[in-house]
Parts: sequence; structure tokens; C-alpha cells
Amino acid sequence: MKRATLVGFFLLYTSFLALGFYEMTAKSPHLWGRPLPGWWASDQAEHTISWQQPTGIFPLDKLLHEGQEAVVFYALLTGLRS
Repeated sequence: MKRATLVGFFLLYTSFLALGFYEMTAKSPHLWGRPLPGWWASDQAEHTISWQQPTGIFPLDKLLHEGQEAVVFYALLTGLRS
């Protein structure tokens, strides 16, 4: 049980880090004044995923939406999606 909890926290922590790195890259022209490497992938991901509200709970819907964009972003960077 303790190991499963530790693995769960690790996966949650890694997911939030990945989402944070995606968001920093996506917002880099506004934050840093110039795009970071990989910005093209975040721009394409933002244009690929349309806004939907499957649950009707705004914070949860926003998290799901940004998560979908992050998955597309990392797929484009790794070449799994073109």
C-alpha cells in the first residue's frame, strides 16, 4: 500500500511538471519576449484542441483541456504525431 501511494504521488508530480513545462513553452513569447525551442509544437497543439466542457466544472474542464494540449505537444516533439 505504501509503495502504491508513493508511485501515485510520483506520477501526479511528474504530470504537473510536464503540464508546467508545456505551459511555460506555450506562453514563452509573452513571458520571455521570444519563443522557446519547441514553441511551434505548443502553438500547433493549441490550434488542434478545441475548448469543450465535458463536466461543466470549469477548473476540471480547464485542467482536462490543458492536459490534452500537453499530450499533443509532447507527441509532436517526439515525432509520434505530425
